[in-house]
This record gives sequence, C-alpha cells and structure tokens, in this order.
Amino acid sequence: MNKELKFSIALFFCAIAVAFLMGEALVRWIGHFDGDGNFFVHSFKLYPYRVPLEKWNESIHQYLLSENSYLKYDPFLGWSPRPNSRSEDGLYSYNSDAIRTPASGSVISKIPDPGVLRIAIFGDSFTHGDDVSFEDTWGFFLENDLKKAGINAEVLNFGAGGYGMDQSFVRWRKTGHLYDPQIVIFGLQLENMNRNVSVSRAFYYSDTGIPFLKPRFILEQGALKLVNVPSPSPDEIIGIIRKFDAWEYSKYEYWYDKDRYQDHLFLRSKFLSFFYSLINEKFKKSLARKEDPEVLSLAIISKFKAEVESEGKIFCIVFLPARTDLTAPNVRFLRKIDEAATMIDTRVTFLKEADKLGAQALIPRHYSARGNEIVAEALTDFIVTMKR
Repeated sequence: MNKELKFSIALFFCAIAVAFLMGEALVRWIGHFDGDGNFFVHSFKLYPYRVPLEKWNESIHQYLLSENSYLKYDPFLGWSPRPNSRSEDGLYSYNSDAIRTPASGSVISKIPDPGVLRIAIFGDSFTHGDDVSFEDTWGFFLENDLKKAGINAEVLNFGAGGYGMDQSFVRWRKTGHLYDPQIVIFGLQLENMNRNVSVSRAFYYSDTGIPFLKPRFILEQGALKLVNVPSPSPDEIIGIIRKFDAWEYSKYEYWYDKDRYQDHLFLRSKFLSFFYSLINEKFKKSLARKEDPEVLSLAIISKFKAEVESEGKIFCIVFLPARTDLTAPNVRFLRKIDEAATMIDTRVTFLKEADKLGAQALIPRHYSARGNEIVAEALTDFIVTMKR
C-alpha cells in the first residue's frame, strides 16, 4: 500500500472522527439532563431512559406533607381528592367523601330529599372541572339548567383528575352507589383508554404530578378482574419503582418497555443515542402491544353500566371531546360505545361553537365555562326529554 493511499485512508478516518466528535459536542450542547439522569434534546428523551425516582420522591412528599394538597393516596383508587379539603388556589373544595362541593366540608345526605332527582357524575378532570370554579363546571350548570326546566335536580360530582375509566368505575363501587342517585352519568374522554392499561400514571405520562400507583382491570377469559388493589402505599412506591421489573404487577404496565431502560455501552455517546432513539421511537416502535386498550375500555364501560342498572338506576354516557377529538375522533370506538350504552354526543355543538369562538376558547386545556355549558345543555335536553 503506497503512502498516498495510506494518507487518504487516515484522512478519511480522521474526518469521520472529527465529524463524530463535533456531532457529540453539538448534541450535548443543545441537550440537557434532568435530576434523574435522563437526557433530552429539547423535549425528545434519549435512550437509556432513567426511572424518575427523584421527581417521584418529591411528589410523594408533597402530597404526604402538605396540608394544602387536594389529592391523597387511596388504597382502592390509587389517589383521590382529599376529604374536607380545599385546594391551595381555592378553586376546588370537597366534602367528607371527596365529592366536589362549593365549600370544603359541605354536608350531603346519603339519601336524596323527597322529590329530588339525584344525579351522580363520574369521570376524569373534564368531569371534575379542572381549571374552573365549581360554579363553572358542567355538573353545576346541569343542576341549574334542570331546575330552570322545572326539574328539582341535585348533581353530585365524583370526578377526579387523572382518573381512568377503571378508577371512575371503582369509585362508583366504593362510594358513589351509597348516595343512591337515580341517574349515573359517565364523562367519556377517549384518551382515558390509555390510562386503563396502566398501573403507574408516570410511565404513561412522564410529566404527571401524580406519583401514586393505581389499580387496573385485566381481562381473564373475557371477564374483568381487578389487580393491584389495595395499591401500594407511598412508603412502598419508591422501592417498587427502583426495582420495577421485580414487582409482580409490572407486567400489567402497558407503557413500560424494558428495552428503553437498557444501558448499552454505545449509548454512552449521546450522538449515537440520539439516532438510535429516533429510529426506535419513530420507526420500530419497540413497545410490545400485548392487549387492546379499546377492548378493555369497552368491557369496563359495559360492566359499569350493568352494575348501575342492576341497582335500578339509569346509566348514560356523555362524550367529552378533547380538542383533537373535534377534528379526528375515534369514530369506530364511539360507535361501539353508542351500541353498548346510551351516549350523548356533544361534538356537533362544540364544532359549531368552535367555528365562532375558536377551539382554544372552549378547550384551552380543560373546558372553559362555555365548554362546560355546552355539555350541560346537551344533558339537560336529554334528561328533560327522558322525563316527559
């Protein structure tokens, strides 16, 4: 091999090395580590993932030590609003059974007053009425609208932030049925299907401020079975997450992919890690899909309906569209829900209002007051018609 060829080969490899070092420096310069050692390029997280133990620990202590936190650990639900509490910003208040009320500690009789149509509503933050006062929730508007229509109604709000369909159903079993409502309304958020296949909200939604583990249903030979209940206490959670693979219920965490947490030697290079992570996340989608969230969700809703109706109550569903659902809803799943139970679809009205006001005005994050009014108006029409 002559000297010129050797020089060309050496130059070629030097150029590759320089390019690699420049790429490595650039990725490290624009990226950043979080407190748990996860490395991000802007919002894109690179392999290997690190379990957010520090963030988890801080959140647990926040809920355990702060008297102002409006959420607490619940062994049957994972978490729930704190009974007889008021949130620090003053927006949310609850009674002794963590039902959202106008003022902390409001008394609600387990038995409805004679002549009162008691309605219980269940769901996630869109039912609870996150980001608005009690007087701007759709539960409050529904009660007022029915009274204006000549129906002496009382609406009890069992909604809770972060809940899946499973937790809403369990809350009916645990507390809701004790209040003897004549009508039970479930607020359907399509995104909640993803929560139903999770035992840890933080693996599904890494930015969550809710650090607790939760129960979930699984299907065994077509029948629902509740697992991870009672859910681990806050004292146990960090130990479980630290050795998540060893936990007996880790196999039920749909959003946990062990491969994403493997610390391969070549991933020490953030340059290589960036491209490896990008390929896996965008093309390979290495997360194994072992169950269908839609199938489980439909089973939960069908069982919820059956148990409510077995007590002689009326069960119905109101579809609460997120902004993305206004333009690209899961029509196939909505049809299945409509076949399984009575469903009030609010999409048409939301779309009409969005044309006038803009979707952002109706659904800035959760529903604005006007967004909640739309839901209440649709439900009022349904209930008034039903009562005739």
